[in-house]
This record gives sequence, structure tokens and C-alpha cells, in this order.
Amino acid sequence: MARLSLKALWGLCVVCALLSACGENHTPEIDGYAEARRLAAAGKYTAAVAACKQVLEADSQHIEARLLLARLDLTQGRLGLAAQLAEQAVQLAPDHTNAYALLGNIYVRQRRNADAAAIYQEGLRTDPDRVDLYRKLAIAHADDGRYSEAIKTLQQALERAADDPAIHYNLGVIYERQAQYDNASDAFIRTTELDTTYGDAYFRLGQIQSKQGQVAVAASNFARVIRLRPDYAPPYIGLGQIFVQQGRLDEAERLFKQAATIDPFAAEAYHRLATLILRQGDQERGEQLLTIFKRIQPVSGEIERFRYILSLYPADADAHYNLGVLYGGLQRYAEAAVEYAAALKINDQDISARNNLANVLLRQGKIDEAIQHYEFVLSLNPRYAKGYNNLGAAYMMGSDLKRASQAFAKTLKLDPQNAEVHFHLARLYNSQGLQSRAATEMKLYEQKNQAASKKKAQAQNE
Repeated sequence: MARLSLKALWGLCVVCALLSACGENHTPEIDGYAEARRLAAAGKYTAAVAACKQVLEADSQHIEARLLLARLDLTQGRLGLAAQLAEQAVQLAPDHTNAYALLGNIYVRQRRNADAAAIYQEGLRTDPDRVDLYRKLAIAHADDGRYSEAIKTLQQALERAADDPAIHYNLGVIYERQAQYDNASDAFIRTTELDTTYGDAYFRLGQIQSKQGQVAVAASNFARVIRLRPDYAPPYIGLGQIFVQQGRLDEAERLFKQAATIDPFAAEAYHRLATLILRQGDQERGEQLLTIFKRIQPVSGEIERFRYILSLYPADADAHYNLGVLYGGLQRYAEAAVEYAAALKINDQDISARNNLANVLLRQGKIDEAIQHYEFVLSLNPRYAKGYNNLGAAYMMGSDLKRASQAFAKTLKLDPQNAEVHFHLARLYNSQGLQSRAATEMKLYEQKNQAASKKKAQAQNE
């Protein structure tokens, strides 16, 4: 069964949003800090960073500006800088609960669960009624396999918020991880009693019921999730598998197809569908689906991880960028372009994201758009040899051979050992009927490519 999104798994609210409330620890705003907040709220992150730095130059003790800058660094993937700023905030204001919350969040992102747990506990020392910190502390414990501590922490949260469905849901997940299915079911049922729209609880309950042979109620719960969240693929797969067991193969096939349509990266949907098609004797189509599954499955965990980060931090440039890389590697260029564009909306100075966006646009035949992005990259870094090489390839695709030749010449001037540019020049000369020059460039391409491969092999053996 495809893994449930970790946002749903833990039912967390986004306490680390850029403009999370400062609560009772709020310090009076000065004009510069108000402007930084305004810029951050408008999504102008680069300008917001500059504004925060100006505030801190004028007042190095301004805690809220330091925390906002840490959140901005976290958003743009600069985890080390974010941690340093949050650590400084904790030292400057040891009773500032939100500083502990932010620092713990950063440590979690760095996969430093033990450090995160210690920081969340410090935060609870300053405010024992912060239910969100109990949840986060439980996450840190559970991710390190300390389930009894996680359960104890969530029980402490229930003492303060007994009717919070997310806490009951969290308990259910931990019990389910330990195969304590009866306890898990009780917790999920209580979740749905408190919130009848809590689709993830119905889904988890359906999974357990399916394992226990309670097929009818499991099917009912999967169907309920589909009604509540029609754009969520896993319940379609769960219900489809029940239909397979019941011999309702046409309905199962329809559900597996719907799951793959909803989420083209749902590896299990392709696997279930391929298995069903092969059972029906359609070898060619079944093998095609298995090929898709085998291509997606090795990166499905990474895709889910970055989706999880974005579920908590929607404006995380690094997560968008990495999803773009993963989607592009699967030749899903439209989806990759969306992620790179999202990363650039957060940080328009990200050369790698812009270069990659141009690459996938070029793959889609959007030559003029790609050229605009390549030229912007080179305006940021005029000595970026790879950028000129890519720009030349785009010009060549657009049949502007003169500009293509000029761009390739700049590539070689900046990076004489670049092999790929000779491949492009060989194609360019071929298109002009200059076979001899094309052959020379192809020979240079092969020589430099072999030399680079040899150098890489030697480095790996040292």
C-alpha cells in the first residue's frame, strides 16, 4: 500500500510558516522589521532577507528579526544558517518558546531528531501548554524508534487537549507502527468521532481492517476517503485491491488507472495494475506497466520525502528544486517545470533552478522561453560556461545558427575541456553541410569525453 503523506500521518499544523504568530513572546516592531514581514508575506524572500539583515545591523538583539531571517533561510534551503540564527535566538532569549519551536523544526529537517527532542523539551519548559510542541516531540521520539516515549508525550498532550483529533490520530499511527492494530483502530475511530472529515484516519482504519479480513468495512472506509479526498491516490489502490480479491476485476482496473492518473508518481498503482493485466493474459501491456513501475519505484521514497517537506513548508525552495530534479529524471518535464518555477518564485537568483527550468522547457519544445531563462542565468553569472553551452543548443534548435556558434565559442573560451560543446558543434556543422568540420568536432568530443571518464575513474580509485 502506498505510504500515506507524512503531513496526514502526524496531523501537524505549519507552525514554522514565515509569519507564524509570535505569541506572548512578541517584541515591539520597528519600521524595518515591519517591512521585512511585509516583504515575506508578499513572497519577496530575497528582499525580505535583506530587510532582516538591515534590522539586525541596527539592533543585533532584535529576536523577531533574527527568527524571521532563520525562517527565510529555512525556506530557501540554507539549513545551516537557519540553525545558527535560531540557536542565537535561543541564547539571547532563553524563555522565547517560538525560538525553541523553530530550532526544533530546523533540527528535524537536518534529521537531528535527538537534538530536536531536547529543544522541544526546553520549549515545553517555557510553556507547558503548547500542544503543538508535544506533537513535535512525539515525532522526534517516534522517528528514532522510541515509541513508548512518543506515546507518553501524546498522552500528556491529551491531558491538555482531550478533544484534539490529530493527537488521537498520532497515537493510532504509532500503535500501527508497532502492529498493535486493536489500539490503533480504537485511536482512529476516536479520531473520526471527533472529526468526521478526517480522511487519513478512515484510510488508516481501512488498511488495518483489510489486513484483518474485515473486507466490507475496509471497502466502506476507502470509499469514504475517496469522497472526502478525490485527488488522493492511495484509497483508490486500497479499494482496487479489495475488488481484486472479490473478483471484480474491471472495477479494480478502473480504480488502479484512476490512482495513476491522479498521481503519475504512484508506483504501486502501476504495480497493481500490471499484476492485474498480466493475470488477464495481456503480456505486452503488463510488461509496459511494470517498466513504468520499475522506473518510478527507486525514487518514490525521495519523492514522498520532498512532498512531505512541502506539506509542512509550502514555500521551501530546496524541496521544490529536488522534486524538479526527480520529475525531470523520470521525463515528466511539465511537472518538473512547475517545481523549478516554484523554486524560482521563492529565490529568483537560483542559477541551478533557472538553468534546469530552461532545460525542461527546451525538452518540451518551448525554445523562446528556454532562451530567456538561459540569458537570465548568464546575466547573473557571465562566466557560467555550461549556460553558454545550453544557450547555444537552444539557439540551434531555433535555427539561429549564428548565435548558436557564438554561444559555443564562449563556452570553449571559458571551459576549453568541455566535451559536450564539441558534440553540439558537430551537429551544427552537419546541418550546414560542413562534413569535414563536423567530423573534427566529433573526434574532439570523443577524445575529451574519454579523458574525462578516465580522470573520473582514477579519482574513484584513489
